[in-house]
Amino acid sequence: MSLATFIGQLFAGLGLAFVLFFTAAGLNLVWGVLGVMNFAAGSVYMLGAYLTTSVIARLGASALGWTVALIAVPVAVAALGAVAEVALLRRTYRVQDENRQFMLTLALSYLIAGAIVLVFGTHFRTVSLPGALNGGWNLLGATLSRYTVVTIVLGLLVTVGIWLGLYRTRAGLLTRAAVDDREMLAVLGVNVDRLYSAVFAVGIGLGALGGVLIAPQGAVSTNLETTALVPAFIVVVTGGLGNMTGALLAALAIGILQSFAALHDATLAQLTPYVVMSVVLGARALAGRRGWSLTGLRSPRGEPAAGSTAG
Repeated sequence: MSLATFIGQLFAGLGLAFVLFFTAAGLNLVWGVLGVMNFAAGSVYMLGAYLTTSVIARLGASALGWTVALIAVPVAVAALGAVAEVALLRRTYRVQDENRQFMLTLALSYLIAGAIVLVFGTHFRTVSLPGALNGGWNLLGATLSRYTVVTIVLGLLVTVGIWLGLYRTRAGLLTRAAVDDREMLAVLGVNVDRLYSAVFAVGIGLGALGGVLIAPQGAVSTNLETTALVPAFIVVVTGGLGNMTGALLAALAIGILQSFAALHDATLAQLTPYVVMSVVLGARALAGRRGWSLTGLRSPRGEPAAGSTAG
């Protein structure tokens, strides 16, 4: 393998990894704080992609169109997520009815998918990039897609933003404290219901952002729901439920390995996420560990992670 090929596939894998991480991060945030496994994440990802095609169709494949799509689509979908949390999920927390939560998020997934088909139809849709993001840059003989590089940079910025939000803001402190003791926060005068709505909205918005970024990389279709949800769940399980650091590492490993596997065989590339998950879970079992909890949200079995204090 030449150096140029190696660099090209590495950057392609990083671009894929960050798109995957956004959806997985949304899943992890909702699980870590609310204890809800959101089965609507794939539909949210698909909704983000379809709304992007609509925005670009109206505003054009310009810098303005894509700026609006990157900001307005995740915000709009996050607002819908907050409404869904208030209307559907909020009453299930105190009774800890996981079956009802599963059914509600699954029903929400079907509702979103049905609405997409009703509004956008079942035809494939494509979107174009603005001229500034077309073409590529040369690096040591490798031609790097400008859009892929921008996706990587945006992914790094969002990842840093998640970390700063969780560990350098009062809202982040309250979010982490809610994992340990919701009742104590309520006694201290914190509006926990509002906090939960905000966390769910951010998680939904991250999933929609992944859909925005994937839209120009292929045909937008109703298959996006499955192609996003399964890999995202694999990333979450591999990295550890509620563990942002583990999810990031898992997404990077899967994205990069899948990119290099695609050089040899498309089927092998599709199997890469399952192989990575099997290897990691097997190694974890042999080591006698339940999982990692480096960011202090929630352990794989749902108990508050060791060290996940508010301070």
